[in-house]
Amino acid sequence: MKTLAIAALVAAQLAVAAQPAMAADLGDPQAVSSQRQGAFAGARIRVPLSGEKAGKARAALTMAPVLYGRQSDGSMRTRFGEGVEFGFAGTEKAELSLGGRAVSQIARGRTGPDGRRLGTSTGKGLLIVGGILVLTAGAVTLLLVSQE
Repeated sequence: MKTLAIAALVAAQLAVAAQPAMAADLGDPQAVSSQRQGAFAGARIRVPLSGEKAGKARAALTMAPVLYGRQSDGSMRTRFGEGVEFGFAGTEKAELSLGGRAVSQIARGRTGPDGRRLGTSTGKGLLIVGGILVLTAGAVTLLLVSQE
């Protein structure tokens, strides 16, 4: 039993003294795809190019995340995400969207098993949206101040 305990202590000491594994060299750093994140703030116009099921033309003021990526073949790829959007489509009234979903849909919630809506009240929904807008404005202000 003593021999087993001594062997365990020696193995533990050797494990602490062992060198960590080094990362593998991937060769040319330009060949590996790299990505950068950014943000887009401005006007956006979406025009469907296919049939009627594609939707209507939409104009909006948007703040959205952007991902710039360099592919392994050297080409650049830019992808826009869904952020905060205030816009309208055709003759419909203007609406605020978060992450591609209208705030009215988010506040309405799902239908429960008894048929009642499980969403929040209008006042709570406005407080949530107001809080998100205040946090977004604060984050943008901090970003602008930190870049000066």
